[in-house]
Amino acid sequence: MITNFNIYRIGRILLASLFVISGIFKIMGFAGTVAYFTGLGLPMPTVAVLVTILVEVGGGLLLMTGRGVKPVALIIALFTVGATISAHHFWNLDGAAAQAQLTHFLKNVSIIGALLLVSSIDQEAAPERR
Repeated sequence: MITNFNIYRIGRILLASLFVISGIFKIMGFAGTVAYFTGLGLPMPTVAVLVTILVEVGGGLLLMTGRGVKPVALIIALFTVGATISAHHFWNLDGAAAQAQLTHFLKNVSIIGALLLVSSIDQEAAPERR
């Protein structure tokens, strides 16, 4: 159920914009992104970057335009879980570096929560009458 479809739509677009913009920057800096993924120790970093771009740009645009919202939000949420665990090892760091990675980790946990909320909303249900 959605009580204010315009607010829901704006929130969904803002949430999706994070992924679309991030994916576009990965395309623009493809070689650097592959090098970064290699440094993270990810297997087949070039393939991982291509999959990441597909999820971020493709999934983000679908989420932004309201197409396949439930499954797309779940896919992006699962992707974000993997990205968070792969890239933000705050537990292996000290001082400011640990704090910075913890902040990124917690930000991603919040984004995962927002994606789960979006995936749980029935866009077709009528608003509740109180």
